Amino acid sequence: MDVVEIGPDRVEDYLALFERAFHDNPDWGGCYCAFYDTPPGQPFDTDADGPRHREQRRARIASGSARGLLAYRDGVAVGWCNVAPRSEVANLRKFAEAIEDPADQPAVVMCFVIDPDHRGAGVASALLRGAIEVSRRWGAAWLEGYPTNPDSDLDGLPSSAAFYKGPLRMYLNAGFTISREIGSWYVVRHDLYAG
Repeated sequence: MDVVEIGPDRVEDYLALFERAFHDNPDWGGCYCAFYDTPPGQPFDTDADGPRHREQRRARIASGSARGLLAYRDGVAVGWCNVAPRSEVANLRKFAEAIEDPADQPAVVMCFVIDPDHRGAGVASALLRGAIEVSRRWGAAWLEGYPTNPDSDLDGLPSSAAFYKGPLRMYLNAGFTISREIGSWYVVRHDLYAG
């Protein structure tokens, strides 16, 4: 599996992945990972605004201003990780509660999108390892994630909704530690320059 940073040459691969990824969760099919790009106060509707989100993300990727990673297997994009310096995330939404000091500028993992045919095959873990490496290159002191507490009530949620932040176990296996618990989710951190 190859993990690469998103860039203008990868926009069609990105869009094709999103077209396949939400068969089990069509309510999120129009997101195109624009949820955290939408400024505070603006409504976000994946159904009505899906085509607009798609074109906004296309333009952002084509301009080179998008951040994140794609995972490829046999030349096909099978996974996405929305990872960026926190300062570049327009709207952290409820995860803004994780900010302890606004002057700190870690990199953050906001979501994973995995092709349904490749879930459970290590794609998200490979993307998380890539996120650690790219965050180091960006000069972040740590990488932060916000996985759901596995003891939360996830009944009835499709896996693309229940685990879009990635499972806690995956973060812990990658060397993250739990910083704190906020409601039904954790703040996990990986010190990028420890030891």
